[in-house]
Amino acid sequence: MTPLLALRSALTGILMGIANLIPGVSGGTMILAMGLYEEFINAVADITALRLSWRRIAFLGIVGGCAAVAILGLAGAILYLLFHYTVAMFALFIGLTLGGAPLLYRAVRPVRADVLVAVALGLAAMLGVLMLKSDRGFPHNMAMDFTSGVVGATTMVLPGISGSYMLLVLDQYDRIIGAIHDFKEAAQARDISRAKDALRIIVPVGVGAVLGIVLLSNMLKILLRRFHRVTVGALLGILLGSVIGLWPFAQPAGHKALEARSLDEVRAYAKKWSIPDVDRFRDKNALIDYLAQPEVWKRGHRPPIDARAILLAVIMAGIGFGMTAALSRLGGETTPTDAEPAG
Repeated sequence: MTPLLALRSALTGILMGIANLIPGVSGGTMILAMGLYEEFINAVADITALRLSWRRIAFLGIVGGCAAVAILGLAGAILYLLFHYTVAMFALFIGLTLGGAPLLYRAVRPVRADVLVAVALGLAAMLGVLMLKSDRGFPHNMAMDFTSGVVGATTMVLPGISGSYMLLVLDQYDRIIGAIHDFKEAAQARDISRAKDALRIIVPVGVGAVLGIVLLSNMLKILLRRFHRVTVGALLGILLGSVIGLWPFAQPAGHKALEARSLDEVRAYAKKWSIPDVDRFRDKNALIDYLAQPEVWKRGHRPPIDARAILLAVIMAGIGFGMTAALSRLGGETTPTDAEPAG
């Protein structure tokens, strides 16, 4: 691994970690925008197939390690900014995402009909995801736990799709997060019965996640090798479609950002979004749970939009675009031909 690739990998990991703190943002999108998606897919596919090489291990280690450092080290700052400057933060991520589009566009030139169709299909897929609702009444059973694991894992590999969002769509988010929380508490209390109940959910999810990563990463590796331009075209469509769900003037700060604030701050935030009757809440967690309900935001609540907010959004989007466009070109592009063979 060259020093420039290591630097790009580290910066990608940091952006990926920050993305995981922003509701609705996919860490895979940052990998795609930084021009390292093929390297990432090849590394995951080879390692999950036990085709080990120091290059693959080092690459995933740098990306994963820097993502973890970013999550642990920047969580407080990002959640503060997300709460107080919601519009600016989402505009920044729109720019960061779109900054990878020029790199992908260069990879599919000359643009022919097959690439245009692939871009349209990728864009349509993202629009379909955004149109899904979380109130479809999906069952809560072992088969659905397994399916949730597969879906959650594939969204780790596919750019533009938030894993937590898809679990919310499947109505499984609270069930899985609750099971993890119950297992931690049961382990501390040495409550074997409660731990077993939690594992009945966690194990199928974990098996599905492993299977999803293995199958999808190897499938994408084959597609990128045999149908490179069309596959990159579809990824470009996914990237372009992913920013639609990040429209900065329609995005609440998110559960984690609200948890870090006081009750009075959460009330003031809700009032800024024109949400009525928030003063009746005396418990912060109860208010946050109320604000987490999708129907609350379906009523057309929006923060005030003025010329200053629009100008700030444009500036932040421009900064994000410039950052990713510059960083994605650092050290050149990674293509299937320059990837080191495994072994």
